[in-house]
Amino acid sequence: MESWSVDQVCNWLRQRNLGELVPKFREEEVNGAALLALNDRMVQQLVKKIGHQAVLMDLINKYHQQKNGLQSLTCYCGTASPEFAGAISGKNMKSFLARCKTLQWTSSYALPDFPYDVKCILAEKKCPDHSMRIRIIEFLQADMTKYLKGSLYPNSQQYNIVVNALLQAYPFLDEGGNGFLLWKRALKDRFKYVRRPIEDDEQVLRNKCKFGHRRGQSRKSASAENKPLDIQLRIEEEPADADGRAMAVHIAWLKREYVKAQRNWEEVDSRMRATVGVRRKMISDRAPLKEILRLFPFLRCPYQLFREFQLLTHMDIYKKTAEILETYSENILSLHVVRNNPINTMLQENLKLHAEEDVRKYMKMTAACLLLPEVFGDDAALFAAVNEEVTVVTPLLKVRNPFSVTSRAFALCVEREELTQLDDCAAALAALVAAFHVFAIPCPRGLRSTLTFLAS
Repeated sequence: MESWSVDQVCNWLRQRNLGELVPKFREEEVNGAALLALNDRMVQQLVKKIGHQAVLMDLINKYHQQKNGLQSLTCYCGTASPEFAGAISGKNMKSFLARCKTLQWTSSYALPDFPYDVKCILAEKKCPDHSMRIRIIEFLQADMTKYLKGSLYPNSQQYNIVVNALLQAYPFLDEGGNGFLLWKRALKDRFKYVRRPIEDDEQVLRNKCKFGHRRGQSRKSASAENKPLDIQLRIEEEPADADGRAMAVHIAWLKREYVKAQRNWEEVDSRMRATVGVRRKMISDRAPLKEILRLFPFLRCPYQLFREFQLLTHMDIYKKTAEILETYSENILSLHVVRNNPINTMLQENLKLHAEEDVRKYMKMTAACLLLPEVFGDDAALFAAVNEEVTVVTPLLKVRNPFSVTSRAFALCVEREELTQLDDCAAALAALVAAFHVFAIPCPRGLRSTLTFLAS
């Protein structure tokens, strides 16, 4: 960026929805080096709108942070200095290469060409019997091994990619919403079964030693050698199964409790805290959102969504959001950038109909909430659908009659589906911020400045 010309800087501004700044930047001959040298005072003189000032400084600061960080673009392109290359050696380099490999998988993986008998069953859209399921799993395992160039140790995200591809191609295999975990478990078991008898593969032997095996020595005791294979495996896997059974008990209880009219919230809190590790693992492995919500339906409740956010960040997001709206609503509504906005026009018309101070204050907070993207120069269509249909898959507020005393309605939508309904604008805004963080959903570029302001 330091070597950019003025034209390249202008193109960069247009790509980030800052095209209004191009004439001023041309007039002041701001090239790449000058752009990176801008400070707060210079930006205030150069840019009039507060929202554009905030966006521009945020982009410049992020560039400097990225340049100095371990994951800089110079490292990715292979032009880093020897000292910098040393900083990402070892575990950091391994994780970096693993992420690159996963990206290749995501863009290139395609299901294998199944044998004729398997194709016939799948074409009839029939749920396969046990023997046919084994055939499908065998071909998937062989195909994954080919993609892994002979390795027998896929990571969790690669399992997810393969199972998702299978269920997207053949939705009837989902078996009422339970298919994802069942097929993934079966695929992992198949890899374990293939690895177990191998004694001449260096990677397999290395992992066996790492997890308690010894070269040339079986893990089974002499008393276990004469027992049937399924009993031996049960003995070896008992600790893991015990943890799995405990999680299954918690999840089953949560699913039963969710459908009750009166819920034991104290017990819900306890069991949600006990299962937080499982949820975070599923979310980090990019498990489908519908599967996460099926196992943990209380994430649809605003209180539990806020509580999950607090467990991760130690921040009361609802309290903070309410304070932000109360503090900044008057200032936001006085800005020139929002003066002629349809939301502000609707607000002024409704304020004339009500004299109660509490009602007027709430209406102003609601308008300030919906106008936040305008203040920061973001795309309002990625933030809220006001009296419109939801068209984006990222978390979005669905708002109906925002200034009506009797018929207003707020909802949080994710992947175009309504996740939860909310009582007021502060709760709705808090739920939007929490959803991005709790479900680890990447923030769209057109909404980044608004969410950075709310979460910082």
